[in-house]
Amino acid sequence: MTFDGGGIRGSLVAALLRRIEQDIPELLANVDLFAGTSTGSAIALSLAFGRSTSDMQTLYSMDNMKSVFGKPRWNFLRPRHSNEGLTNLLSKNFPDVAGPEGPRRLLLSELKKKVLVTAFKLDDQRLKSWSPTFFHNYAHDETCIEPHSDQPVVDVALRSAAAPTIFPSHQGYIDGGMMANNPSTAAIAVALRHNTDVKIEDIRVLSIGTGYNPTLIKSGTNNWGVLQWILNPFQQPKEPLLSILFDGVVEADNYMSREILGDDCYCRLNLMLPTQTACDDWRAVPELVNLANSKCSDERVNEETEKVISSTVNWLKRNWFDQPREVSIAAGMK
Repeated sequence: MTFDGGGIRGSLVAALLRRIEQDIPELLANVDLFAGTSTGSAIALSLAFGRSTSDMQTLYSMDNMKSVFGKPRWNFLRPRHSNEGLTNLLSKNFPDVAGPEGPRRLLLSELKKKVLVTAFKLDDQRLKSWSPTFFHNYAHDETCIEPHSDQPVVDVALRSAAAPTIFPSHQGYIDGGMMANNPSTAAIAVALRHNTDVKIEDIRVLSIGTGYNPTLIKSGTNNWGVLQWILNPFQQPKEPLLSILFDGVVEADNYMSREILGDDCYCRLNLMLPTQTACDDWRAVPELVNLANSKCSDERVNEETEKVISSTVNWLKRNWFDQPREVSIAAGMK
């Protein structure tokens, strides 16, 4: 099960998980690997730790998101937000454990289930270059791209969530969304490499996005320079280059994963957002929760949500378990 990046839009994912679990109570128990990028890393790590879908909704409550994103800094020479609020929230979610010399950070290797988290290292001294990084807790020999699993969970989450311009880099790492905001293809690769007895046709992936807005750049871009691509406040998207990196490339991984596995083995759940929702707009949390629960003011949006969730639940019942479950005829087979 994989989770995209998207900041506060993780509240949409948390609500979707809670809703789907009501139809399929064994949903999470049947997951072998959780994978996430940025906000998705916090969800993946939490579920691998043993947190419930109810815990996820608490983690992504409006109050908690306000504590992370509620005090933006309007200084273009610094990140928009400090990561102090996020650090505090993650530290509560992943409490310290007892060690021989006193309390210490929970480690990736100590999580109950397998997990994969993406990040991007800026200054790998062994490679003498920057490098994509895949943190996971499979037994493996340490490499620059796959560090040892003896890593503090909180630090791994902070590294994956360090979105440029939004948060400061953390320990020389920035957001995994720079190369895999949708970590589904990475999850397939890691699962195959570290489970040599598993065949590709045995893999099932539920890839959950943080919502999307159909986006295009209406104005001509042939004369755009650095400033217009980085910041264009009078048009949508306001940060074109970052929007392409974070939102645009997720569909590339969606395409690759679907082509690798096929429709019976891969399912993508990603609702269309009724309005543009910035990754740090904590006030949008109630609207995102309403979207997941088909309680928007626009009934057409609710109907589309019902259709997508019905389709996802039916796919899960057919493909997620060794023995298929009964599916809803009304929702169809797709």
